[in-house]
Amino acid sequence: MILPKFSVRQDNDRVYVTIHVAHVRTTSIELDIDGDQLKFSASPYYLRLTFPGKVVEDEDSNAKFDAGTGDILVTLSKQTPGEHFENLDLLTSLLATRREQANVATNVARPLIEEIGTVDNSGGIDELLERARIDEDFDWEMPQQLDLGELQVGSAKYGFNQQYTGYLTHVHSTANEINEVVDPDHSTPDSRRQHRIACENAKFDQEYYMENYLNDEDIQPLIKHPLSTDTLSDPEFTATEQQTMVNLPSKTLLISNKQAVYLGMVDLLFAYSLELRSHLGELTIESAWAIGAVSSTLSNLEQFSTLRETCVASYRRGLAYTLYRHWDLCERAMDDVRVICQNGRRAILKVFLDLKRVFDEHDVYYVYSKLFLDDYCVWLQVGASDEVLKSLADKLAHIEVEQEEVEWDLDALEDRVLMSSDSEAEEEEKEEEQEAQEEPTRRPLIEML
Repeated sequence: MILPKFSVRQDNDRVYVTIHVAHVRTTSIELDIDGDQLKFSASPYYLRLTFPGKVVEDEDSNAKFDAGTGDILVTLSKQTPGEHFENLDLLTSLLATRREQANVATNVARPLIEEIGTVDNSGGIDELLERARIDEDFDWEMPQQLDLGELQVGSAKYGFNQQYTGYLTHVHSTANEINEVVDPDHSTPDSRRQHRIACENAKFDQEYYMENYLNDEDIQPLIKHPLSTDTLSDPEFTATEQQTMVNLPSKTLLISNKQAVYLGMVDLLFAYSLELRSHLGELTIESAWAIGAVSSTLSNLEQFSTLRETCVASYRRGLAYTLYRHWDLCERAMDDVRVICQNGRRAILKVFLDLKRVFDEHDVYYVYSKLFLDDYCVWLQVGASDEVLKSLADKLAHIEVEQEEVEWDLDALEDRVLMSSDSEAEEEEKEEEQEAQEEPTRRPLIEML
């Protein structure tokens, strides 16, 4: 069956679903309303939508077919007039099943493997909710270490939620300039991290950093540039973005390490924000590479354990791989991340849909959409928690990365460049004074007798 294009809107009392189906017989169209669900079928199309609230068929409900456009407009009455249905433009969430939506509502996800007879739900829904609350109460500075001893050579997992393998087997035979992992499918999280740090140390250029620190006339406007309005708390999604959400893979995401997923999100938001700010709010033809190079998640398949190590890694790459390498610019980009997180999952989803667009359009880097961005776009609609995001934003507001943490002795470099600048100024001043003293006294053309 084919999933048709569709859109959903509402007013105070009704929900309107527009379904686009080309070349179908009106006699084959079937509609079924069941509480919070609408089921539509017209061979070869099938659509099932699960709304946030219940709808009913009454005298105001109807369906109209426009043969010219191929659109069917379905009008449904809300069971509770005046009720507002949240996030009707998050189309992937509407395609989720009732069970998946219930899991999201309670933040309860089934384990990857269930052993029959061992699950005890005798405490009822209150106990499940309490388990979910505890599960979502993250300590952003408490590392969750992976047992590296369980990893076997040749079975390396990476990507969103560490669930993929084999995608980067031949990465070095392609023009992939983002990847820094020597052998992704025979690597471990520890080996990838050690290699990442070594690459950053080799890439950092002291002269480049000092030049940007001293001559930052072109950088200061980037730091002062306002944050894009696309990151507002309630952004509107374009028709293209809505279609992208519809086309996302249909899957149930069972997250094994939720904190790592949120931290990877922070890493990607920083790389995106820094690139956007570096070009005054515009992305360029090189933005896919630039974002991928700054993101440890993409370039080194990193999985972070704490918020601080995520921020430190972001700053290190922001000072080693970018066009403008300035501490204050990194701090401004991280504050952008805080604002975006504070504005909730809709604002973050807007960013990730843009990230997906950028990577999808590249002949080589589209693989990162398959490994990370597609799943992030699904998860942000059906799995991410606005409460957790606000907690994360609050933590970002209070965390302060010190220059000593990047381990490149930036204070000494800044002192050196300032001393050198002062010395050059003093030397120029002395030369000017000496030239003034050595300048011969000019005699008048005509001497007075």
